[in-house]
Amino acid sequence: MLIGRMSRKRRFPSIFILTLENIFMEEKKFIADSSNVKLLGRTLDDNGTRWLILSASGIEFNVEAKKLSFDLVGDECAHPSKKEDGSPEMNWSRYEIFVDDKSVLIGSMDAESKSVCVFDGDEIKKAKIKLLKLTEGTQSYMGIKNITADSDAKISPVPQKNLKIEFIGDSITCGYGVEGKNGAEPFSTQTENATKAYAYMTAQNLNADYLLTSFSGFGIVSGWTNDGLKNTIQLVPTHYEKFCFNWNSKMFEDRKWNFNDFQPNLIVINLGTNDDSYTLDDEEHRNEYRTEYRQFLKLVREKNPNAHFLLTMGIMLGGNRLFNKIEQAALDYIAETGDDSISLLHFEPQTPEEGYGCDFHPSEATQLRCSKVLTDFIKKLISDGKVTTA
Repeated sequence: MLIGRMSRKRRFPSIFILTLENIFMEEKKFIADSSNVKLLGRTLDDNGTRWLILSASGIEFNVEAKKLSFDLVGDECAHPSKKEDGSPEMNWSRYEIFVDDKSVLIGSMDAESKSVCVFDGDEIKKAKIKLLKLTEGTQSYMGIKNITADSDAKISPVPQKNLKIEFIGDSITCGYGVEGKNGAEPFSTQTENATKAYAYMTAQNLNADYLLTSFSGFGIVSGWTNDGLKNTIQLVPTHYEKFCFNWNSKMFEDRKWNFNDFQPNLIVINLGTNDDSYTLDDEEHRNEYRTEYRQFLKLVREKNPNAHFLLTMGIMLGGNRLFNKIEQAALDYIAETGDDSISLLHFEPQTPEEGYGCDFHPSEATQLRCSKVLTDFIKKLISDGKVTTA
């Protein structure tokens, strides 16, 4: 009797273990590195997890598989939480998944980890997959721990494109509040969408690879200020060589960006809207902006030796009065360095007829108009030979 009982106890666990092994063997896990996927924007590898940092960062790859899912993780913001007034915290990272360039899912990292299914079927599916972080790095990060597929699945990076553009900017470039209902609506990352901002749309129009180095509230000499005092915390030149600035996480504050990972043909700079809240009509402050802008151009050139610079201003009403200081800074830079690979573009600002996003930021209509203007301008730079493609 004792032997029989022992036999029955052994028999059930052995069947159970075999079943788990079969389930495990049906899956294959890929890490999101450059051997498997094309890296988009500023991303960071940390022990095999691919962290998406700045706006529109992500991955893109070709796949042949029956099923596909992403195992995602979040940073300190990725948990259900409430503000002091009891309202829900809404600054989670937001992401979008595309299959063959069509959006199939938009979600938020409101949990420390989650598995997101892209497709699951009995037949092999061949497709191009893209996962993008829609929101900026100042609020939250998210990571791709694994790409999970069936055991016979194959994935490979999509090819690099001939034209590469870096966009250096502020909230306008991030798509801050672009999905907001009106100007009175306060910001949250759930109304932010970098794919609906002029920079990303321009890159798509030109079939270009891109890098968005953008931070809401940031400037050249001062970040946004509502009391006239200089805001030296939110400065792009200070953080340009780092991965990001984040209000809520210190995970990667000491990590630096490797500029060799993305060398652009063109760099579009749109900075000054936040500086204007400090400079206003003060000529001394405006000249300070001019000086620091010239210095920033030298830093950007040091890191990107072959890029043409396109200096822009406008879109929002604030900052338009600084455009002449950008012109002067460009002339100062050329005189000092002899580097005249620079063009300038002044956007027409937003209008009430186009509507407003959160906190009176550009609406999708304004962003779309500006992307068309910028696309046409860059096409002319290419046709004139000022911007070369690989």
